[in-house]
Amino acid sequence: MHTALKNSLSYRTIVLVAVIAGQFAISADAAELMPPAQQNELVQKYCAVCHTEAVRNGGLSLEHYNAAQANPALAAMLLSKLRDGAMGAAGLGIPDPATRDLWVAATAVQAERAKDWTVIRTEAPESKGSVFTASIVRDVAPRKRDTDAPVYRLTLACNMASHKGEIQLTWSPAPQTNRMFSVSADGNAGIPHSLEGREEKMGNGTALTTGLAAAMLNAPLPEKTLTITDVFPGETVVFPFGELDQVDRRQLAVCFPAGASE
Repeated sequence: MHTALKNSLSYRTIVLVAVIAGQFAISADAAELMPPAQQNELVQKYCAVCHTEAVRNGGLSLEHYNAAQANPALAAMLLSKLRDGAMGAAGLGIPDPATRDLWVAATAVQAERAKDWTVIRTEAPESKGSVFTASIVRDVAPRKRDTDAPVYRLTLACNMASHKGEIQLTWSPAPQTNRMFSVSADGNAGIPHSLEGREEKMGNGTALTTGLAAAMLNAPLPEKTLTITDVFPGETVVFPFGELDQVDRRQLAVCFPAGASE
């Protein structure tokens, strides 16, 4: 976060995230900076045109984004994109500086708990059962001086009716392609994954393409850690499954039997 913005927020309160009917309620601090309805309007105009449910560029679906229901891990990815200039990628310009700064500030407050597990239960489309989702964010050392730390998000989704699950890794701000990387559960031998030969098309129909910013992982449900190595050269990120509530882990285990990979 830019120093001036940090100071303006002063990190003056601990972000309080309440659980209401199984969903996270937005912190009062974020709402004071910018009303959720205004945040939603900006996301729809500048972000959701590319990050649609159908395309999910960068592993992000923002088509149904609702700032009134805070999702810290998702907010952290959105924040990384906003800071990196992605709000102008659709060719629709950018908000005026004051609006932009408040939007970034409100999103930064929502992202405060992104390094803790976020657990959400939602209903699948067309009443195909509830989906149990757990996500968390980790960052790594900046790749260049005077730049923000790169961010990785891990998301596990389990359909409680079909018992089908998926593990998705997303990263920001830079895309990546033509790479091999490794995924290791609990320190076991790494499972190789490939990003070779694939690119993302912009969700708004333009001809522009980018490298990938998301990948589905082939890995078992870890007990303690999931380690991702070399999405970018020499870079390692470790996700702490030992910090996941054991009740939540048992919910996910319905879709990810111990020792099995998808």
